[in-house]
Amino acid sequence: MGLSFINSPCPECKQVNRINCNSWAYGSPVITCKACRSEYLDKRFREVAIDGFDPRSTNAGFYLKGTAFFFVISLLLVGCLFLQNFTQGHVGTKLVLFASMGGLGTVGCLILFVRIKLGYAQKENNRYMQESLERLKDASYVKKLESFGYKIPEKFKQR
Repeated sequence: MGLSFINSPCPECKQVNRINCNSWAYGSPVITCKACRSEYLDKRFREVAIDGFDPRSTNAGFYLKGTAFFFVISLLLVGCLFLQNFTQGHVGTKLVLFASMGGLGTVGCLILFVRIKLGYAQKENNRYMQESLERLKDASYVKKLESFGYKIPEKFKQR
């Protein structure tokens, strides 16, 4: 998936930290504030070896349904555009905007469907899992997660 951003406010200094992440926010939930350097937990991030993956990340059927939904909506709106043009001699800007958004939704869902079917999403998830497992090998990282109240399965706790 593409690169996204999460705005994460620091509980200490209230500075909003803009953090690069993937679309599913897979990664370490431990955030270091860029302003005061304190660390805090942002539960929107998933440590996938513990929390698992978002089920939609590999559910091709979800995106196939989304593609069909947006396609039907787009067709209806384009039909409305033609009808409005025929009856009124012009088209409304909002109707054009909504039809365009339906088209973008169709294309976006179709791209995600194809990525899943071709195995790219699974390869990406495998990489995120490896990164997560690597972080969880670090005993100090695991202790830090625990100190923030993160529930750590026994298999990741260092003895």
